[in-house]
Amino acid sequence: MSEHEQDPAEPENTPEPATPEGDAGSPAPAPQWIPVPQQNQPPQNPYAGDAPARPAGRGLAISAMALGLAALLTTVVAAMYLKVALVLGALLGLVAVILGVVAVIRRQQPRAGGFVGIAGGALSVLGALVVGALAVSMLLAPGGGTALGSGDDPGTKQTESPEGDASALAWPANMATGGIIFGKGLDPVRSEPLTTGDAPKVAEVGAAGSRADVLMYLDYRCPYCMQFEEQNGAFLEQAVNDGTVTLEIVPLTFLDRVSAGSQYSSRAAAAVQCVVDGQPAVAWKAHAALLSTEWQPAEGIEGPSDGQLVGELDRATGGLDPAVADCITSRRFVPFAQALNDWVFANPIPNTVQPGQSVDGTPKVLVNGVAYTGDPADGAAFQAFFAEQTR
Repeated sequence: MSEHEQDPAEPENTPEPATPEGDAGSPAPAPQWIPVPQQNQPPQNPYAGDAPARPAGRGLAISAMALGLAALLTTVVAAMYLKVALVLGALLGLVAVILGVVAVIRRQQPRAGGFVGIAGGALSVLGALVVGALAVSMLLAPGGGTALGSGDDPGTKQTESPEGDASALAWPANMATGGIIFGKGLDPVRSEPLTTGDAPKVAEVGAAGSRADVLMYLDYRCPYCMQFEEQNGAFLEQAVNDGTVTLEIVPLTFLDRVSAGSQYSSRAAAAVQCVVDGQPAVAWKAHAALLSTEWQPAEGIEGPSDGQLVGELDRATGGLDPAVADCITSRRFVPFAQALNDWVFANPIPNTVQPGQSVDGTPKVLVNGVAYTGDPADGAAFQAFFAEQTR
């Protein structure tokens, strides 16, 4: 074998790959097509996408909105029907405002929920304050009495008699005491109209043949008066018809404040006064008709119109005289009815066993000068009281 031939089993001597200068002995770099993972970072999961952003919370915004709307509804209902619930409406509104502010600051969704909570809560608090202030002012006004059992103050006492412009304030006939006095046969006691500015006269008690004098203050919108009439109207009617009882009825007007601005109490009292003035023989029928469950309007609504009052009294009495109907629609005695209401609340009740008693609600019923303090809807209790006072 010549010196230029090589054994095929022995490879040719190939030169060693050069190492970078100055880096002798270190391993060769990896080829460029192999990716080099970053130190201490695991490779990305090929199935993992970008993590979605977490949405902002919803609880506070929704709670604020719900409380704000509930507070507003509570305040509206309380303003019309139940004044004591105004406190609840105001508290709910305050909580709604606080939650709404926090929800807005935290940018909770829905964004509108927080703003609705703030607005509803603020309106409910404002509404409660306004209605509460109006209620207080009405209680402090003359004649601001209440229905029996409600516990409100009847109002600031005054001492002046019913008076005013003579052309606007006229006394009805047959009401010299300010009340309608029914004697035997349910016939009102006749009297001339008093002069404007005169105080009502004190009724005579112990009339011949009468063993009881009953004095009753009422408001034709008062539901307790209606209950008393339901339970005791027929009993008193029979007693007066028999000539054993004299019954004086004094219509008041303080429940105008629950008539949605229509002054129904004043208009109803004035309508009965028109009948007493111009058609006294049917006055009892007019009185009874306005206290029936089928007629008396609920609190918080306007109540029947003047035309409807005329229609109902025309039906109940068997026909009103045109002059009486005109008296009702022209509201001739409304100023008198309101002035009488103020006078009654400002002065003590006449002919009482214990002097100095005042009207503090309706129905206020006295038998021979003693006030009945029982349930107006309990006919048996009143009739037992009546028997005790007249034996």
